[in-house]
Amino acid sequence: EGVATIMSAYNKVNGDYCAHNSHLLRDILKGDWGFRGYVISDWAFGTRDTVKAAKGGLDVEMPNDRHFGRRLKKAVLKGKVSEDIIDEAVTRVLRQKARFAEVGDTSLYSEDKVACKEHTELALEVARKSIVLLKNEGGILPLDRDRIGKLAVIGRLADLANLGDFGSSQVRPPYTITPLQGIEDRAGASIEVNYESGKDFVPARQAANTADAVIMVVGMGGRDEGEAMPGPIKVGGDREDLSLRQTDLELIEAVSQETDNLVVVLQGGSSITMEGWKDKAQAILMAWYPGMEGGNALADILFGEVNPSGKLPIIFPENSGQLPHFDKKAKSIEYGYYHGYRLFDKEGLQPAFPFGFGISYTRYGYGDLRLSDKEIGKDGLLEVKVDVTNQGEMAGDEIVQLYIGSSGSKVDRPPKELKYFARVHLEPGEMKTVSLECKAEDLAYYDVDSGAWVVEEIEYTAYVGPSSRQEDLSLSDTFKIKS
Repeated sequence: EGVATIMSAYNKVNGDYCAHNSHLLRDILKGDWGFRGYVISDWAFGTRDTVKAAKGGLDVEMPNDRHFGRRLKKAVLKGKVSEDIIDEAVTRVLRQKARFAEVGDTSLYSEDKVACKEHTELALEVARKSIVLLKNEGGILPLDRDRIGKLAVIGRLADLANLGDFGSSQVRPPYTITPLQGIEDRAGASIEVNYESGKDFVPARQAANTADAVIMVVGMGGRDEGEAMPGPIKVGGDREDLSLRQTDLELIEAVSQETDNLVVVLQGGSSITMEGWKDKAQAILMAWYPGMEGGNALADILFGEVNPSGKLPIIFPENSGQLPHFDKKAKSIEYGYYHGYRLFDKEGLQPAFPFGFGISYTRYGYGDLRLSDKEIGKDGLLEVKVDVTNQGEMAGDEIVQLYIGSSGSKVDRPPKELKYFARVHLEPGEMKTVSLECKAEDLAYYDVDSGAWVVEEIEYTAYVGPSSRQEDLSLSDTFKIKS
């Protein structure tokens, strides 16, 4: 798609480290896909062998020259790596330097641009649109300012600038709005906000007992799921399981006994299982790592200044037992073809929250699904139209999703796959026709024997709805692909 550089991963695939993997880097990336950019290694330990990396298709080692540099020069002088490989790597780097040398006005890119108003507004917009409302029992959210005089905010992460990792992906913005700060700023003078870290359950329970509503912020940080850094103190790495910390679980249990208006805000970079406590919270929000303006974005949603519109880009399982076996210490492991929502669909599993799921403060109705054609060619395009109506009293954005399933395939295929989605803004009572497109070539599968993509001449089903959950995809119609 025109990118300048691609990073190889840390791990092995089919026995070779990705930075040494000529099948991935040379055959597929640079050969089949015609990639003209250059390949860099993942940081620090992404490269393990000088000769294997150079021959495998790695162009630049990051962040230093532990295996390239002098070692690579020696390998060339000894005839272990040909000069043609060096020429190719250098050409790839220079090609991109030349490509971008005259792009943009350098006078516009001063330090004043860092965290300028335009960029912080974008950070706020991104955070607002990414937060996912997973549960809202009894319409507890948005918080009603006329009914709330006292608000309890509980949890160690509520008063912490939790931006995610401490490793190479760490960012250092000039400021970070924490959830507590955002809530206090948006609450105003009419609402009393009491904060408790939750380290001591007694004051936390007392705060919850005397509050009209409770906002609890729990979840992960860089020490839970960031990069695994070598040393005597464990920092980051793969999580042992997908549950919350035991202290967070105990805090939810304790606080939930003191209130019927508990809102749990989750922070983290991936799925979090809620086994044992999901029913104890009246509302659940997944905030991810929402960035420097995250606290403001969260408060905007809590108080109804913004209608949540985020959708899950992954599934949230009921428990880890629904997922393929995971052993972080395994030297090698073989996984099946299916994962994520495709695996759940294939095995008939019900997640806690499905792929593409996310609710809002309004209701959206779907109707009048129509296809542009009942039959398209192998180079054709299918246009799918659906009418979406805001049936509630608050303006909002809906993410309309198109899934395609196949029947009669010669190969094992998922029951359905997401092929297109579109965001639509709707005022209360407004209806808009949303157009979704799918190219026939997007329905191809890769045939290993012939080394080519195959578009089958069979019947397909188009499903449209607000998530991958089958009951959310009641609108469907069939079409065929023919030569």
